Amino acid sequence: MKFTRQKITNLLVKALSQGMTPRKLAVTCALGVVLGIFPIFGTTTLICLGVAILFRLNIPILQVVNYLVAPLQLLLIIPFIKTGTYLFRLNAFPYTADELLTMFRNDFWLLLKETGIALTIGIGVWLILAIPVFFLLFYVFFWIFTQWKRTGQRELKSQ
Repeated sequence: MKFTRQKITNLLVKALSQGMTPRKLAVTCALGVVLGIFPIFGTTTLICLGVAILFRLNIPILQVVNYLVAPLQLLLIIPFIKTGTYLFRLNAFPYTADELLTMFRNDFWLLLKETGIALTIGIGVWLILAIPVFFLLFYVFFWIFTQWKRTGQRELKSQ
């Protein structure tokens, strides 16, 4: 599925026009971003699905946002880990990108074992940032969606 700006905008506007509140849509999008940058690649789809079911959020919108931030997730994994090694005063991350790729190809379970601590501290940094980033994004999205809903209602009344 190709995501275009128009398709994404249509999905969001459709959700608002079908009774989804700006608040719920903002929560859904903010969670999609925050969960989408979780520092373990390949886990966010299931995490987002579980959260959407648990909190009765719009699954397609949450997953679209999750997929849109996937490149950001890849960019942030190593900085999360490096920040964690600094914050938690642990040894520096000992592997280069080439070594990680070789371990991924040859022995995935060894990779998980060897990088388990690094991934755990990356998750720790993500946890520290998740709540403030969620609230920041929530208020930005809430403002945007409230404006869209008002604008859409004015357009409908004038027609």
